[in-house]
Amino acid sequence: MHLIGILTTIAIAIFWISRAVRGSRDIADAARRFKNRPRQDNFRKRQGKSGYSLVETPVEAATVLMISTAKLDTLGGVSEAEIAAITLQLENYMQLNTDTADRLYQQMYNLTQSSTLPEKALFPMVDILKTSIERDEAVELSQMMNRVASCETPATAEQKEFIRRFNERMNLVH
Repeated sequence: MHLIGILTTIAIAIFWISRAVRGSRDIADAARRFKNRPRQDNFRKRQGKSGYSLVETPVEAATVLMISTAKLDTLGGVSEAEIAAITLQLENYMQLNTDTADRLYQQMYNLTQSSTLPEKALFPMVDILKTSIERDEAVELSQMMNRVASCETPATAEQKEFIRRFNERMNLVH
């Protein structure tokens, strides 16, 4: 008789322990889903978008314009000095820390890597910036683009023309 009572007690204990373990797994899964929610929402929001339509903020648009300016030099790519100049501009003028500036540069570089014509970035980025920044900030961005263009060698004619067209589109030219 005692044996049946002990076995019943053990069976009941095993039942409740297994329920507790399943419950803790459910709680852990819910926590994981909650933690990933911002990333999932961001992905859902960006689904169906590609290329420059992924750029949403003025800081991202400014970074794309600086990368495009760098790509218009005679080498056709972005040199280490130009990368350093872009991230320095992001740190100094956009108040980003070094890690955030590097990450933003890398994200925007990856976005623009497939674009064979850097000047194609001008119109979509200006459309974002026109409604988001003041005239003084646009002048500052123009100066930042000039710094990137001339960080190693004097700015090329293509870079100067790109910056001139930016100034014109942002109504900075009188």
